Amino acid sequence: MHLSRVQIRNFRNFAVLDVPLHSNVVVVGENRVGKSNFIFALRLVLDTSLPDSARQLKLSDIWDGYVDSSETEDDGPQVEIHVDFSDFETDDNLTALLTDYRLAEDHRIARLSYVFRKKDDVECRPTSEADFEFKIFGGGDETRSISSQVRRRICLDVLHALRDAESDLATWRSSPLRPLLEDAISRVPEGDLEAVAEVFNDATSQMAGLAPIRELEDDLRSQMADLAGANQDIRAKLGFAPTDPLRLFRAIRVFIDDGKRPMSEASVGSANLALLTLKLAEFAWRRQKNERDFTLIAVEEPEAHLHPHLQRNVFGTLFGESEQNGHSLILTTHSPNIASVAPLHSIVLLKEEAGGGTKAYSLANLSLEPEELKDLQRYLDTTRAEVLFSRGVIFVEGDAEASLLPVFADSLGYDLDRLGISICNIGGTNFSPYARLAAALSIPFAVVTDWDPRADGKKAYGWNRSLNLIQAIREARGHKPLSIAATTKLKKDETGTRAVAGRHGIFLNLDTLETEIASTPSLVEPLLDVLLEQEFGQRLKQRIKEWQEDDSKIDGPQLMLMIGYVSKGRFAQRLAEEVSDLEPPDYIKRAIEHVVNHG
Repeated sequence: MHLSRVQIRNFRNFAVLDVPLHSNVVVVGENRVGKSNFIFALRLVLDTSLPDSARQLKLSDIWDGYVDSSETEDDGPQVEIHVDFSDFETDDNLTALLTDYRLAEDHRIARLSYVFRKKDDVECRPTSEADFEFKIFGGGDETRSISSQVRRRICLDVLHALRDAESDLATWRSSPLRPLLEDAISRVPEGDLEAVAEVFNDATSQMAGLAPIRELEDDLRSQMADLAGANQDIRAKLGFAPTDPLRLFRAIRVFIDDGKRPMSEASVGSANLALLTLKLAEFAWRRQKNERDFTLIAVEEPEAHLHPHLQRNVFGTLFGESEQNGHSLILTTHSPNIASVAPLHSIVLLKEEAGGGTKAYSLANLSLEPEELKDLQRYLDTTRAEVLFSRGVIFVEGDAEASLLPVFADSLGYDLDRLGISICNIGGTNFSPYARLAAALSIPFAVVTDWDPRADGKKAYGWNRSLNLIQAIREARGHKPLSIAATTKLKKDETGTRAVAGRHGIFLNLDTLETEIASTPSLVEPLLDVLLEQEFGQRLKQRIKEWQEDDSKIDGPQLMLMIGYVSKGRFAQRLAEEVSDLEPPDYIKRAIEHVVNHG
């Protein structure tokens, strides 16, 4: 089973949010965009530890520009939260729990809901919190209240961003170690417990029998008795642990460094990791004991105090294990390290949109071929998922473009780092999966690619590449594909193809990057100067000098051959030092401005 969809209306940051979800969920987005509010919305429906007083919202919890979904104006604002579960029918227990909450229009989906709205007996428009009430129900039918059994067996457990792991582990009532210890101790024979208690009693008696300890104990007992009086005296004693065998095990704690040091001496990150491990063990135990069927584990900013390699190792492992262990992870994070190992379909990006509250964009339904999915997952892993945290992205073919684009942007007056725009080198021309990802997440993007004409007179490689990419982008955005007639027309119209490609964020040169630079008046001189610096033979140096005298004689294939001797990446790095403050080729200028203006 997994949480497959969340709908939120009129709650805090969210005007109208509707997002499909995968088995695990990794929520990314800028500060103050509503990641914690997203988790709290789920708690309103699912969290058994949340008191009803917290479910009775404040007027300040209603989105300021609320969307009126009521029948009359006097009904006022209504907060709605709906969570859908899917793929539960293979588990008999889950099926039994959720059958009453299936949707009439689709029995494969069970929906649990929360609403906060005007009370039925309030006749006029609500003006205060007292005029509102909340209801929790299922199946889209308010008469189907959610039973306590459902909320016990399908649970949301939240680890907050600002958590005190040491305190949580030390507090017996809330410690995830408690049920595990209680279960373990229940299987210990009573005689063995009494024998251990006797050993503790002997050790305590010996310690208490030491003269300084005995004097301290007597002094403290006397002071307490004087302050409290005989009737209220608690008869305190100093010792290691309770002497009652059934209470003795409560003194067991988690220690570090093979028991040499208490958890209080662990780093904050280590304590958080211990807490998470024990929580997972507790959930697995409750499922094994048939106390719980499914757990949603929500962790806010799990990267806090964890080394980057540890982040990747811990959560890479957990993502792989969660579906088999009866739980799903919901993480909110700013960490590219965690996002890079997250399953691609788990990514949800929250973005604030002017006047419309926060919207969610999900990769849960992103359509990719298996090899494309692997390539894209590998790319996000090696780049630490930089694209997911960008305000805009420019996809390029190789090292040369990756070296020169930031310099050209500076020449145009744009600092890409300050603008949050990333240059992503995909190492080839298969832009489709990358453009699909950016389009699905509504990240402004541009594709900078070569026209790559063919000597045999056939259509340039860039022509068909652009047409295929346009269709992929339209599909990812949920737009209708270009009609067969429109596609047939564009296959004969280069100018039209370039125009349509530009509207979809695809920008092409006439040949290749290097030949485009050579045909740009402001750039041809530094290009030839850098080329002349290379260790070519006399014949090639003479040819370069002839080009310097008359750049109309530059031969594209010969130019590319020379640059190939050096390597395109190395040549571009050297050229980047010479072209600062010079205007780039037109197609690169348009690509940069496209992303800047849409970011």
